[in-house]
Amino acid sequence: MIMNDYEELLKLHRRNLHMIPELDRDLPETKKYLLSVLEQLNCKMTFLCGSGICAYFDKGQKETYGFRADMDGLPVQEANTCDYRSIHENRMHACGHDGHMAMVLTLGQYVDTLDELGCNVLLIFQPAEETLGGAREICESGILKQYNVTRIFGIHMWPFAEAGRIVSRPGALMPKSAEINIDIYGKAAHGTAPYEGLDALYIGADYLKRVYKKHASITGAVPRFTDGIGDLPTAPQNRPEDKTIIHIGKMVSGYARNIVSDHTHLLGTVRAFSEENFNILIRLLKETLQDAAREYGCSTEFSNSDGYPPVINDAALYDEVKPVLGSLPGGYEELAEPLMISEDFSFYGLYVPAAFFLLGTGTGISLHSVDFDFDEKVLTSGLELYKRLLAQA
Repeated sequence: MIMNDYEELLKLHRRNLHMIPELDRDLPETKKYLLSVLEQLNCKMTFLCGSGICAYFDKGQKETYGFRADMDGLPVQEANTCDYRSIHENRMHACGHDGHMAMVLTLGQYVDTLDELGCNVLLIFQPAEETLGGAREICESGILKQYNVTRIFGIHMWPFAEAGRIVSRPGALMPKSAEINIDIYGKAAHGTAPYEGLDALYIGADYLKRVYKKHASITGAVPRFTDGIGDLPTAPQNRPEDKTIIHIGKMVSGYARNIVSDHTHLLGTVRAFSEENFNILIRLLKETLQDAAREYGCSTEFSNSDGYPPVINDAALYDEVKPVLGSLPGGYEELAEPLMISEDFSFYGLYVPAAFFLLGTGTGISLHSVDFDFDEKVLTSGLELYKRLLAQA
């Protein structure tokens, strides 16, 4: 095939997949579409993680290169009016997974045309990236070891880089993330006699302010107050990968305007690039909650999810592939600092050397937006990167 043929395939696959977004592991239409293409190719397929597909191309080599695409969409109603908009109500590919699948699926069609290649190829179509467990489940299945995958690559659409530009960096690229849940229990009373109750709303607000103040004393935190307090250990101050985030995005408390609240529920996220810094954040949250419970005489509960590990681009692998980055038709940009979004591609890096890249759409339309969209021409840059990575084998 000539390049124009691949451009048309990328566009066709992306738009067809964009129209049928599904959620989590339950992706029957998406799986059916992928299989309609893969079944025409000379590959062996393994089915994992609900609707997941691993397609293996045996080229008679010892080593295998892996390429991963996430499959699931988001539970949002698409606002775009294009003719390829989602046909499923309250479901949309608003994070570019349709583009990710299009690139890896077209890569499979390209690999199928090659009689000789310096490596075998494993294409991984992975469900449940937007929820939890997809990448971990595939890694734990043992398929990477089964096919001797020695390196793995992935690409994510990125609205804030020039169209067609590849963006990444060696080392830390995205942080470990986890969800936090906090409950504060007080005592209800009438608002005219607040001294008879224990105001969980007030305690929650005070707790939130204390957490943000303490976090501002940790290197890399975004200060929300100028009078940082606390004597928690801090990380070295000269590395971008020491940046951390604590953010409480939702606080629910109370039943009526004239009743003292007896329960406050807070939901948030924490992000850090190392287990050490992540544990510092969890300790800060827990100890501050314990202080509030002791001072106010309330009861509290705290929990956090395991979350995703950080996305760390293997340094040796990155040095090896860097020569092909500089000459890409859409250009390449090395980030000075890591991003603060998270991705479960990180699990693959715990098993084999991994490198993750961002592909610019040039739109500035944020991921997960109801009007997220991009010109499929940018996908040719991602496919070209994948082809060049294979050519290094």
